[in-house]
Amino acid sequence: MAAALETFGALLAASTVLAAAPVASAQAAPRVADYTLTATLDPVAHVVDAEGTVRWTNPSAVPVRELWLHTYLNAFASEQTYFMRSRNGDAWPAHPPHWGRLELRALRTDDGADLLPAVATDPAVPDDATQLRVPLPREVAPGASVTLRMSFRAVLPEAVARTGWTGSFHMVGQWFPKVAVLERDGTWARFPFHANSEFYADYGRYDVRLRYPSTYSVGATGAVVEGPARVGAMTEERRVAEGVHDFAFVAWDRFRHADRRIGAVDVRVLHGAGDEREAARTLDVLGAAMPAFARRFGPYPYPVLTVVLPPPGAEAAGGMEYPTLITTGGAWWTPRRARFVEYVTLHEYGHQYFYGLLGSDEHGHPFLDEGFCEYATARVMEDVYGPGAPLVDLPLLGPRFDVWAWEALASGAIAHAQPVDTPAPGFPTWERYGAHVYARTAVVLRTLERRVGAGAFAATMRAYADAGRFGHPTPDTFYAAVRATLGERWEAFARTALATPWTYNLAVTGASSARGADGRWRGRAVIDREGPFALPVDVVFTDVRGGRVMVRIPNDRPTTVVPYEGGAELASVVVDPDDTLPLEVRRADNARVVVRRPGEVPPALPLVMRLAYWAALALTELGP
Repeated sequence: MAAALETFGALLAASTVLAAAPVASAQAAPRVADYTLTATLDPVAHVVDAEGTVRWTNPSAVPVRELWLHTYLNAFASEQTYFMRSRNGDAWPAHPPHWGRLELRALRTDDGADLLPAVATDPAVPDDATQLRVPLPREVAPGASVTLRMSFRAVLPEAVARTGWTGSFHMVGQWFPKVAVLERDGTWARFPFHANSEFYADYGRYDVRLRYPSTYSVGATGAVVEGPARVGAMTEERRVAEGVHDFAFVAWDRFRHADRRIGAVDVRVLHGAGDEREAARTLDVLGAAMPAFARRFGPYPYPVLTVVLPPPGAEAAGGMEYPTLITTGGAWWTPRRARFVEYVTLHEYGHQYFYGLLGSDEHGHPFLDEGFCEYATARVMEDVYGPGAPLVDLPLLGPRFDVWAWEALASGAIAHAQPVDTPAPGFPTWERYGAHVYARTAVVLRTLERRVGAGAFAATMRAYADAGRFGHPTPDTFYAAVRATLGERWEAFARTALATPWTYNLAVTGASSARGADGRWRGRAVIDREGPFALPVDVVFTDVRGGRVMVRIPNDRPTTVVPYEGGAELASVVVDPDDTLPLEVRRADNARVVVRRPGEVPPALPLVMRLAYWAALALTELGP
């Protein structure tokens, strides 16, 4: 009952804070990189021919004489690219059956200076053209702008790693030369495309005219401002997106759609025949989740959202996020109370915040994107489905396994800990990347929430979201939000938990009692702590009559001996009974049954926990 009352109080506090929280700070999105493009899709040749301009404004405090362009489609040009060489585990196939590339055909300044002859790849990364250095004929001062005119061809690979084609379905991502981020100090945040990594780009305005065969339907970043209109055998439409840092589109000649207005947002789900039920589930969960995300992390500022359910065979395009455009996945036959469709939808929509509105560096600090989004997904799952929010909620089949259990089990399975705040290429395997960046980040944030209270931590996350909105927040942005809302003690905890390697566990390693001459039972419990976090915890003694005594210990040393005294023999001991430390690597040894007869041993790990562990492993295949 006490735990239930604490949970209710935390939920009430959270709702009070969220109701009183101001709307997101009113800063406007900066206009660093504005693109005006015209693109024509040939779905038979699987190419996009495009031309247009990018107007880039120097956001730094120093003048520059060069630009760096990210041309990530070249990651799929051969087996020798940096992306293909950096593959590990089973994250992506050995190679797409058909390679892709990005051919830059013309590049000039607005006054006609030809830049293409001097364009060069990074000599430090051989056999890779995913980043290009572009010398400029004149210096661009801080706050000044330069406009480049360009034409290029994007040759799409067969579906791999968030882009490409399968049959007539085309997911067109990373298809244009994108200017890298110039940091305030004049340092280019440029990097080759690594198999673990995602992206980092500056905000701007995208004005894109798309042309495609009239038998096709298109979903894309931004809102339609002209068309679609027939132009011969082609259809043309113009899309504009303000305050975004990328643009992608999808085209297929078999799309159906389901539409719903959710608040002020027009939501469209694009799907194939037979996926109507999945589309309806997608709209249902977004109808509840979009307001919940807005309450927690600020309003969604765009007028549209497109959700794409890729067809069979195009799974590599699923589970991905672009501004105002997400791709999901799932099976039509999945029971409604097995919420995998809903989970993936919420996770990818969460990236509209942690990636979209908070444009953190996904290469250098991937945990700020994926890990924070994972926490936010689980939190909003609870907003929508109630405390616990089981992913699998089938009472007759069990177990009722929620996202928090998944995260705790995946984090606890880490055998070789690294700092969560490790750059994407610093993880030697995809599995280690996922366990740290997704799961361990989520359990660290969940631990903060459990220790300080749901309402207080909701205010912390909102402070971070407001501070980073339309910017490039760093780990220090988050630490500053923790310090301002929770104090220096919790900032120190967050820095240790996110920036250092650790293994943390509590265990009841001994417990006993004996009856004294006065009839009282006296004994002790031995609590061992592994890891750096000296956080006070409760220890509960239960006697054979069902009586309970709770003791709080400082937990500030590797071993703590806790005395017991009661009117009956000690039956069991539990440390941290209310699960306030989700970052523990094992919960199974937090309890100990006192051995009362020779040969009697504590019960084995329950079957339900073993089933949950295997379910967690299976769920790791859901993707980014």
